[in-house]
Amino acid sequence: MVLSQWKAEVNLLNNLQKWAAICDEMQENYPVLATPFLAAEKRFGPRWVEEAVPAIEGMYGDIGSPLSGRLKDALGCYAEFANDSMRHQVMFERSGKYRASNYEEVRAALYDNADHMTQNYLPGLWFSHYVWPQHYFTLIGFTNCVLPRIEDEGVFFEVGVGCGMYSKITLDNKPGIRGIGFDISQHSLDYTGRVMKSFGYESRYRLENRDIRYGYDVKADFLICQEVLEHLENPAEFCRWLFDMIRPGGQAFITAALNAGHSDHIFLIRHPVEVEKMLSEAGFQISRIQEESAPGSKPRNLTPSLAGFLCAKPL
Repeated sequence: MVLSQWKAEVNLLNNLQKWAAICDEMQENYPVLATPFLAAEKRFGPRWVEEAVPAIEGMYGDIGSPLSGRLKDALGCYAEFANDSMRHQVMFERSGKYRASNYEEVRAALYDNADHMTQNYLPGLWFSHYVWPQHYFTLIGFTNCVLPRIEDEGVFFEVGVGCGMYSKITLDNKPGIRGIGFDISQHSLDYTGRVMKSFGYESRYRLENRDIRYGYDVKADFLICQEVLEHLENPAEFCRWLFDMIRPGGQAFITAALNAGHSDHIFLIRHPVEVEKMLSEAGFQISRIQEESAPGSKPRNLTPSLAGFLCAKPL
């Protein structure tokens, strides 16, 4: 075995041991929620941990034994996020509709709520990218199939930065690109700012608290809009605003959650064809579609999934 291969195997083993410490914490304190953590290596392959552990340590510090209080608190936030998601999914499956219906009410109750965003939603969303199949496989599709089609330089926008994961991955893979992240939640902007500082991207990325309906003074070469459409009362109109933010010939990666009863989901999208129709009517030309589903054996119309679309604005 050559030295580089030996070092890679040692690093892999070290990361798997760190993940085992996280799994132990979940089993001890949140046993009902531990399954996705325990199943991750089998679902995603052992190399997945080489992405998960650095992403978690970058935000929450070294994974030691015992775990730090900071990391334990973050896992508690994930537990709140997952429990909230499961409760609302059960309500959705019983009623066939989302509980929320008014954007401004959701914004006041959740997006402007510091406790919800910082002690539930944002840390939970960060962890979910490495334990929820629909999130992880979509992220890998973005990394391996979308980003290679994007120019290595230029300006990208992320509209609705959430926890900043997709902006981080874009900056990881495109050293010559610069980004601007937009959100209407200052808490999301603050968390994403921490991401940029933690991974050394402050000089290549800035954040703006902005409602994009009013347009922007420059056009993006590439735009990301990750799981925003379902949070709106009129996502078709929003797609037209996104279209306007891209230069002719520019590309966009736009996703939507389907049949997912989260507390802040308003517009129920049942099938990827509904999103495809919105994007096409807005003017986009779609070149790639990916759909990933949560595990389980429920009917399609009750199974949460995530549909992603790579599309372009014609010249």
